[in-house]
Amino acid sequence: MMKIRPAAPADLPAIAAIHIASWRVAYRGLLSDEYLGQPVADDLNAKWVGMEIPDEDVLLVATDDTGVAGFIYVKGGKRPAYIDNLHVDPSRKRSGVGAALMSAAAKTLIERGHESAYLTVITDNEGAVNFYRKMGGDFGPKQDELLYGEPVQTYPVHWTDLSILAS
Repeated sequence: MMKIRPAAPADLPAIAAIHIASWRVAYRGLLSDEYLGQPVADDLNAKWVGMEIPDEDVLLVATDDTGVAGFIYVKGGKRPAYIDNLHVDPSRKRSGVGAALMSAAAKTLIERGHESAYLTVITDNEGAVNFYRKMGGDFGPKQDELLYGEPVQTYPVHWTDLSILAS
């Protein structure tokens, strides 16, 4: 049975591992193969392992008997809140983990006085684009960005009413 809870420091290596695995699957062909080798592991391990989570941020994990299945990280010091990362173990995609994490994060943000949130998604990441459409996101125009030095095009995706995500 899946449980969603605030992440603990002991979860950070599992979060890094899921983030790396997710990028290697979802971003194959969108980021360079060279980057998706050791550099992505180095960058994402550096981001997560030993990270101290600011009090205003939200880091939740979805767990079950096998361990951490996914996570969501929201920078809550911004208005609107910025959903920095949502990743699910690739073997657990389409199992409801991502939707449950989005809902739980929205509830937490509402409790903290937030009304809205946004994220950016790579335009060619069709699975994620479809997921955020299904979750009721409002898509803005394409924009150019650098993701760890790699050029990508993204859509900004907004939720102006977090209660939609929370339900």
